[in-house]
Amino acid sequence: MNNPTRELALDALPRPPLYRLADDEGRDVFVQAEVGGEAATVGVLFGDEDLARAFSAGAEEHGMQALAGLEPHALSDWRSVEVFAAAVEGYMLVVSGAGTGLFYAGDVARKAAGETGSIPFPLYLISDERGEAPLITVETDEGEVLVAALFSSREGAHAFRERAAHLDLPEGLGAIEDADGLRRHALVAKRAGSDYAVIDPETGLTEAIPIEELIG
Repeated sequence: MNNPTRELALDALPRPPLYRLADDEGRDVFVQAEVGGEAATVGVLFGDEDLARAFSAGAEEHGMQALAGLEPHALSDWRSVEVFAAAVEGYMLVVSGAGTGLFYAGDVARKAAGETGSIPFPLYLISDERGEAPLITVETDEGEVLVAALFSSREGAHAFRERAAHLDLPEGLGAIEDADGLRRHALVAKRAGSDYAVIDPETGLTEAIPIEELIG
């Protein structure tokens, strides 16, 4: 892990999933602190769940007693990060393995809004020993549709495979590093009969991307 005490730039904000600390009812908890000699509200985001837990355990040492003993909750996409940041009328502290940064919450919200809809490289796909990724059948009102399933994190791919044990998906995991790699994968998926790709397929075809758009 990199040094979390390094200064983090806004452009280097880690990609979701990010984590917030919430109370027993899942409500956001913000900190009242002094920033630049003035009282301010501060929200805190973490680059991974372990950092969030460690920070909560030592919150009193950081002068943030309000966060002590809280549980991490995932913000799975840029839209949820935007909503969280927009709820803070003050600052956002971001703690990650790459560094730590204190930003205006509005700047973080705008950064997240600008990232919404972008492709979160690297992408991961469940694949067999030959590197082939099976398509997933999704039921729609018009019948069955073949979908290429992609994931924004290794953890997401592993979790999906566990939840979809009935699909007997292969154990391997491949990575797509850039737009060219995604284009090649989309071509293969189209030839295999896929009309759509879905990143982090939790909502069926709600946020499906037509495969033609990825081929360009």
